[in-house]
Amino acid sequence: MKAILILHNTFGDTADPLYESRAAVMDQVHAVEAACDAKKIQYTVLAVENLRHLTTLLAAHNETLVFNLAEEFLGDVRQACFVPAVCAAFGKSCTGNDTPTLLLAQNKIQAKALLSGSGLPVASGSVVAVGQTLAQAALPSGTYILKPAYCDASEGITIDSVVRLPQELARAESLVCDLHRRFAQPVIVEQYIPSHELNVSVMEENGQIKVMPLAEIDFSAFPDDMPRILDYSAKWHPDTFTYQNTPRKIPAEIPEPVAEQVRTLAVAAWKVLGCRDYTRVDFRLDEQLNPYIIEINPNPDISPEGGFAAAIAAGKIRYKEFIKIMLDNAKRRLPMVSR
Repeated sequence: MKAILILHNTFGDTADPLYESRAAVMDQVHAVEAACDAKKIQYTVLAVENLRHLTTLLAAHNETLVFNLAEEFLGDVRQACFVPAVCAAFGKSCTGNDTPTLLLAQNKIQAKALLSGSGLPVASGSVVAVGQTLAQAALPSGTYILKPAYCDASEGITIDSVVRLPQELARAESLVCDLHRRFAQPVIVEQYIPSHELNVSVMEENGQIKVMPLAEIDFSAFPDDMPRILDYSAKWHPDTFTYQNTPRKIPAEIPEPVAEQVRTLAVAAWKVLGCRDYTRVDFRLDEQLNPYIIEINPNPDISPEGGFAAAIAAGKIRYKEFIKIMLDNAKRRLPMVSR
C-alpha cells in the first residue's frame, strides 16, 4: 500500500473545559501509527486547524489515502464533517464516514427525526431552540435528560442533566439556559430510559456489514437515586465516581432475542444514515427490555482503551487488521487511476 496521510484536529488550551475530550484524539493517532508501523505502511501525520488549513495541507501532499481522525475543529463543532468532501475534491479518499452522514449524525435532532420516520424506535422528547424556554416545549410529565444537540463525547452532560418534569421545572430551565450559553446550540429534552445502556459497534469489510459483540455499561455500583448515565466525567475524569464505576461488559448480559433485535436495529440505523466503514449505535433498554436508539456515532473513538476497540477485539478482529481493513475500504473508493 502507498504512503498515507493521518489527519487529526487540533484541540486548544488545557484551560478549555472540554480539552480532555478533544485532546483524546491523539490516543487514536498513536494507535493508527502503531498499526501502520506493524503493517509496513508509511504515513505522515498532519494536525488540521480548520478547513482552510486543510486545503493548504492537501495541496502540499501527493498521498491519495487519508485516515481521517479529525473530530471537531475549534470554533465550529460541525466544520470537521466536511473533511471527507474536501479530501475528495483533492482526489483523495478518506477512511470512515462521508460528509452527508457526518453532518446528519452531528445534528441529533435531524438524525432522530429520520430514524423515527423510518420506523425505528427512538426516545421521545422535544427541542428547545436558542432563545426559547423549556416551558414552551409543553412536555408531558416524566423524567428527561437534557443535552446539546450537536455535541459528542457526552459534552454538556452531567449527572444533574436528568430532571423530573414538572417537579423540577425551575432547575431544568436553568440547565437549558446554561447549555444555550455554553454551546450556542439547541437543547434536546429527551425521555430518560432508566434500564440498560448498550453500545453496538458496526464495521464494514469488503462491502459486508458486521455487528460486533454487544457491549453493556455496568451501572450496578450506582446508588438507587443516581441516574444511570455516562456523563462527561464518566468518560474523561478518572478521579470521579462515575468514571470508576461504569465498567464495560462484553458481551452484554441480555436475552438472546433482545440482542438479536438490537443487532437488527443497529444495521437498520446504519443503512438509514448511509454509514460506511465504522460506526457505533447507542441504545437504552427500558424495564421491559424494549430497545430505543439514543444516538448514532459515525467515526467513533477508536483508541485502544475505548469501547470500539474492545468490541472488535471481542469479535476476534486484531486492531492492526481493523486499521488495514479501513484503509482497504478507502482505497476501493478511489478512482482506478489513483490506486
